[in-house]
Amino acid sequence: MILRSVPVALLLAGLVGCANPRLTLDNYQRLEVGMSRAQVEAILGSPRECHGALMVDLCTWGSGSRAIHAQFLGGEALAFQYQGLH
Repeated sequence: MILRSVPVALLLAGLVGCANPRLTLDNYQRLEVGMSRAQVEAILGSPRECHGALMVDLCTWGSGSRAIHAQFLGGEALAFQYQGLH
Protein backbone atom coordinates (compact mmCIF):
# COMPACT_ATOMS: atom_id res chain seq x y z
CA MET A 1 0.00 0.00 0.00
CA ILE A 2 2.71 2.51 0.90
CA LEU A 3 4.47 2.01 -2.42
CA ARG A 4 1.27 2.82 -4.31
CA SER A 5 0.91 6.10 -2.39
CA VAL A 6 4.38 7.37 -3.30
CA PRO A 7 3.60 8.13 -6.99
CA VAL A 8 0.40 9.92 -6.01
CA ALA A 9 2.25 12.00 -3.41
CA LEU A 10 4.94 12.90 -5.95
CA LEU A 11 2.31 13.91 -8.50
CA LEU A 12 0.52 16.14 -5.98
CA ALA A 13 3.80 17.72 -4.91
CA GLY A 14 4.59 18.43 -8.56
CA LEU A 15 1.23 20.07 -9.12
CA VAL A 16 1.63 22.30 -6.09
CA GLY A 17 5.09 23.25 -7.32
CA CYS A 18 3.63 24.33 -10.67
CA ALA A 19 1.61 27.13 -9.09
CA ASN A 20 2.35 30.51 -10.63
CA PRO A 21 4.74 32.32 -8.25
CA ARG A 22 3.72 35.62 -9.88
CA LEU A 23 0.20 35.39 -8.39
CA THR A 24 0.76 37.81 -5.53
CA LEU A 25 -1.18 40.72 -4.11
CA ASP A 26 1.81 42.97 -4.87
CA ASN A 27 1.69 42.03 -8.56
CA TYR A 28 -2.09 42.44 -8.64
CA GLN A 29 -1.68 45.97 -7.30
CA ARG A 30 0.73 46.75 -10.18
CA LEU A 31 -2.02 46.09 -12.74
CA GLU A 32 -3.75 49.13 -14.22
CA VAL A 33 -6.77 49.68 -16.42
CA GLY A 34 -5.53 50.57 -19.91
CA MET A 35 -2.53 48.24 -19.87
CA SER A 36 -2.02 46.08 -22.93
CA ARG A 37 -2.32 42.32 -22.59
CA ALA A 38 1.45 42.11 -23.19
CA GLN A 39 2.07 44.45 -20.24
CA VAL A 40 -0.16 42.35 -17.98
CA GLU A 41 1.59 39.17 -19.12
CA ALA A 42 4.96 40.78 -18.36
CA ILE A 43 3.80 41.01 -14.73
CA LEU A 44 1.79 37.78 -14.36
CA GLY A 45 3.19 35.48 -17.05
CA SER A 46 1.01 33.64 -19.55
CA PRO A 47 -2.63 33.18 -18.58
CA ARG A 48 -3.95 29.71 -17.81
CA GLU A 49 -6.88 30.36 -20.14
CA CYS A 50 -8.56 33.07 -22.21
CA HIS A 51 -12.01 33.16 -23.77
CA GLY A 52 -13.16 35.83 -26.13
CA ALA A 53 -16.11 37.13 -28.09
CA LEU A 54 -16.70 40.39 -29.96
CA MET A 55 -13.26 41.89 -29.16
CA VAL A 56 -13.64 41.14 -25.42
CA ASP A 57 -11.24 38.61 -23.87
CA LEU A 58 -11.60 37.18 -20.37
CA CYS A 59 -8.30 35.76 -19.12
CA THR A 60 -7.43 33.85 -15.95
CA TRP A 61 -4.13 33.35 -14.19
CA GLY A 62 -4.17 30.60 -11.56
CA SER A 63 -7.24 28.54 -10.71
CA GLY A 64 -9.65 27.57 -8.00
CA SER A 65 -9.42 29.68 -4.89
CA ARG A 66 -6.24 31.53 -5.98
CA ALA A 67 -6.56 33.43 -9.23
CA ILE A 68 -6.47 36.75 -11.05
CA HIS A 69 -9.04 37.49 -13.74
CA ALA A 70 -8.76 40.23 -16.36
CA GLN A 71 -11.09 41.61 -19.01
CA PHE A 72 -9.60 43.08 -22.18
CA LEU A 73 -11.33 45.07 -24.91
CA GLY A 74 -9.34 45.25 -28.12
CA GLY A 75 -6.24 44.15 -26.22
CA GLU A 76 -6.58 46.85 -23.54
CA ALA A 77 -7.35 46.02 -19.90
CA LEU A 78 -10.81 47.05 -18.71
CA ALA A 79 -11.02 45.42 -15.28
CA PHE A 80 -9.21 43.09 -12.89
CA GLN A 81 -10.41 40.84 -10.09
CA TYR A 82 -8.59 38.52 -7.70
CA GLN A 83 -9.39 35.82 -5.21
CA GLY A 84 -7.28 34.10 -2.57
CA LEU A 85 -4.25 36.40 -2.71
CA HIS A 86 -2.67 37.54 0.56
